[in-house]
Amino acid sequence: MTDEQTDQQSSAFEDTDRPVGEEASSGRGSTGCGLIGCVLIIVVLVALVVGTFFLGQRLEPLADRFLWAPHDVVREYLIAYEDGNLDRARGFLCAARENAGVPDPSEAVGSPRSWTAGVEDEFPYPRPNGQVGIYYSVRSGLGDRRAQALLVREEDGWRICDFVG
Repeated sequence: MTDEQTDQQSSAFEDTDRPVGEEASSGRGSTGCGLIGCVLIIVVLVALVVGTFFLGQRLEPLADRFLWAPHDVVREYLIAYEDGNLDRARGFLCAARENAGVPDPSEAVGSPRSWTAGVEDEFPYPRPNGQVGIYYSVRSGLGDRRAQALLVREEDGWRICDFVG
Protein backbone atom coordinates (compact mmCIF):
# COMPACT_ATOMS: atom_id res chain seq x y z
CA MET A 1 0.00 0.00 0.00
CA THR A 2 1.40 3.39 -0.92
CA ASP A 3 1.52 6.42 1.32
CA GLU A 4 -1.09 8.13 -0.79
CA GLN A 5 -3.60 5.27 -0.36
CA THR A 6 -2.94 5.19 3.39
CA ASP A 7 -3.64 8.94 3.65
CA GLN A 8 -6.95 8.52 1.79
CA GLN A 9 -8.06 5.68 4.08
CA SER A 10 -7.14 7.57 7.26
CA SER A 11 -8.99 10.70 6.09
CA ALA A 12 -12.05 8.57 5.34
CA PHE A 13 -11.96 7.19 8.90
CA GLU A 14 -11.56 10.66 10.46
CA ASP A 15 -15.10 11.64 9.34
CA THR A 16 -16.55 8.71 11.29
CA ASP A 17 -15.98 10.34 14.70
CA ARG A 18 -19.66 11.41 14.72
CA PRO A 19 -22.32 9.02 16.04
CA VAL A 20 -24.14 6.97 13.43
CA GLY A 21 -27.10 8.84 11.85
CA GLU A 22 -25.80 12.32 12.66
CA GLU A 23 -25.19 14.44 9.60
CA ALA A 24 -23.08 17.48 9.08
CA SER A 25 -25.01 20.70 9.64
CA SER A 26 -24.32 24.35 9.15
CA GLY A 27 -24.25 25.10 12.86
CA ARG A 28 -27.92 25.95 13.47
CA GLY A 29 -29.94 22.77 13.78
CA SER A 30 -33.19 22.34 11.86
CA THR A 31 -36.14 23.41 14.06
CA GLY A 32 -39.05 22.25 11.91
CA CYS A 33 -40.93 24.94 10.03
CA GLY A 34 -38.90 27.88 11.29
CA LEU A 35 -40.26 31.20 12.51
CA ILE A 36 -41.49 32.45 9.15
CA GLY A 37 -43.14 29.13 8.34
CA CYS A 38 -44.95 29.00 11.69
CA VAL A 39 -46.19 32.58 11.32
CA LEU A 40 -47.38 31.79 7.81
CA ILE A 41 -49.29 28.73 9.03
CA ILE A 42 -50.97 30.77 11.79
CA VAL A 43 -51.95 33.53 9.34
CA VAL A 44 -53.46 30.98 6.94
CA LEU A 45 -55.48 29.32 9.75
CA VAL A 46 -56.81 32.67 11.01
CA ALA A 47 -57.76 33.64 7.45
CA LEU A 48 -59.65 30.36 7.03
CA VAL A 49 -61.63 30.89 10.25
CA VAL A 50 -62.51 34.50 9.37
CA GLY A 51 -63.39 33.52 5.80
CA THR A 52 -65.66 30.73 7.01
CA PHE A 53 -67.47 33.15 9.33
CA PHE A 54 -68.12 35.75 6.62
CA LEU A 55 -68.97 33.14 3.99
CA GLY A 56 -71.51 31.62 6.40
CA GLN A 57 -73.20 34.99 6.84
CA ARG A 58 -73.29 35.55 3.08
CA LEU A 59 -74.78 32.11 2.45
CA GLU A 60 -77.51 32.36 5.12
CA PRO A 61 -80.14 33.70 2.67
CA LEU A 62 -79.52 30.71 0.40
CA ALA A 63 -79.86 28.30 3.30
CA ASP A 64 -83.04 30.12 4.32
CA ARG A 65 -84.49 29.83 0.84
CA PHE A 66 -83.53 26.26 -0.04
CA LEU A 67 -82.59 24.33 3.10
CA TRP A 68 -84.41 25.64 6.17
CA ALA A 69 -87.61 24.00 7.30
CA PRO A 70 -90.33 26.06 9.03
CA HIS A 71 -89.02 25.16 12.51
CA ASP A 72 -85.56 26.48 11.54
CA VAL A 73 -87.07 29.86 10.63
CA VAL A 74 -88.98 30.04 13.94
CA ARG A 75 -85.84 29.09 15.89
CA GLU A 76 -83.74 31.75 14.14
CA TYR A 77 -86.47 34.38 14.64
CA LEU A 78 -86.67 33.62 18.37
CA ILE A 79 -82.88 33.82 18.71
CA ALA A 80 -82.70 37.11 16.80
CA TYR A 81 -85.58 38.63 18.80
CA GLU A 82 -84.12 37.58 22.15
CA ASP A 83 -80.70 38.98 21.13
CA GLY A 84 -82.33 42.29 20.22
CA ASN A 85 -81.36 41.94 16.53
CA LEU A 86 -84.69 43.23 15.20
CA ASP A 87 -83.37 43.81 11.66
CA ARG A 88 -82.49 40.13 11.37
CA ALA A 89 -85.80 39.12 12.96
CA ARG A 90 -87.68 41.33 10.47
CA GLY A 91 -86.12 39.31 7.65
CA PHE A 92 -88.11 36.24 8.80
CA LEU A 93 -91.51 37.95 8.56
CA CYS A 94 -93.97 37.48 5.70
CA ALA A 95 -94.62 40.25 3.15
CA ALA A 96 -97.94 41.15 4.81
CA ARG A 97 -96.07 42.06 8.04
CA GLU A 98 -93.20 44.02 6.50
CA ASN A 99 -94.61 47.46 7.35
CA ALA A 100 -95.88 46.43 10.78
CA GLY A 101 -93.57 46.27 13.76
CA VAL A 102 -91.62 43.16 14.72
CA PRO A 103 -94.06 41.04 16.77
CA ASP A 104 -93.12 39.92 20.26
CA PRO A 105 -93.36 36.11 20.41
CA SER A 106 -94.32 36.30 24.10
CA GLU A 107 -97.50 38.32 23.40
CA ALA A 108 -99.28 35.09 22.48
CA VAL A 109 -98.85 33.89 26.08
CA GLY A 110 -99.50 37.11 28.02
CA SER A 111 -96.30 39.16 27.55
CA PRO A 112 -94.21 38.20 30.59
CA ARG A 113 -91.42 40.65 31.48
CA SER A 114 -88.53 38.21 31.27
CA TRP A 115 -88.66 35.12 29.08
CA THR A 116 -86.79 32.72 26.84
CA ALA A 117 -88.29 30.74 23.99
CA GLY A 118 -87.44 27.72 21.93
CA VAL A 119 -89.00 25.52 19.28
CA GLU A 120 -90.91 22.75 21.00
CA ASP A 121 -92.19 20.67 18.10
CA GLU A 122 -90.45 20.57 14.71
CA PHE A 123 -93.41 19.06 12.86
CA PRO A 124 -95.24 21.62 10.64
CA TYR A 125 -98.98 21.36 11.36
CA PRO A 126 -101.15 22.33 8.36
CA ARG A 127 -103.37 25.39 8.91
CA PRO A 128 -105.91 27.18 6.66
CA ASN A 129 -104.82 29.45 3.78
CA GLY A 130 -101.66 27.44 3.00
CA GLN A 131 -100.08 28.21 6.36
CA VAL A 132 -98.29 25.82 8.69
CA GLY A 133 -98.02 26.05 12.46
CA ILE A 134 -94.88 25.42 14.51
CA TYR A 135 -95.25 25.08 18.27
CA TYR A 136 -92.77 26.87 20.49
CA SER A 137 -92.57 27.28 24.24
CA VAL A 138 -92.07 30.47 26.21
CA ARG A 139 -90.38 30.01 29.60
CA SER A 140 -90.83 32.74 32.17
CA GLY A 141 -91.58 33.32 35.85
CA LEU A 142 -95.15 32.32 35.01
CA GLY A 143 -93.96 28.86 33.93
CA ASP A 144 -93.78 27.21 30.53
CA ARG A 145 -96.44 28.28 28.09
CA ARG A 146 -97.00 26.97 24.60
CA ALA A 147 -97.71 29.11 21.54
CA GLN A 148 -97.71 28.67 17.80
CA ALA A 149 -96.02 30.52 14.97
CA LEU A 150 -97.98 30.59 11.70
CA LEU A 151 -95.81 30.53 8.59
CA VAL A 152 -96.37 30.74 4.87
CA ARG A 153 -94.04 29.74 2.04
CA GLU A 154 -92.93 32.75 0.00
CA GLU A 155 -90.48 33.08 -2.85
CA ASP A 156 -87.47 33.52 -0.57
CA GLY A 157 -88.37 30.81 1.97
CA TRP A 158 -90.68 30.21 4.91
CA ARG A 159 -91.88 33.39 6.60
CA ILE A 160 -93.68 34.02 9.90
CA CYS A 161 -97.04 35.77 9.59
CA ASP A 162 -98.40 35.60 13.13
CA PHE A 163 -98.04 34.22 16.63
CA VAL A 164 -101.08 32.71 18.36
CA GLY A 165 -101.62 31.28 21.84
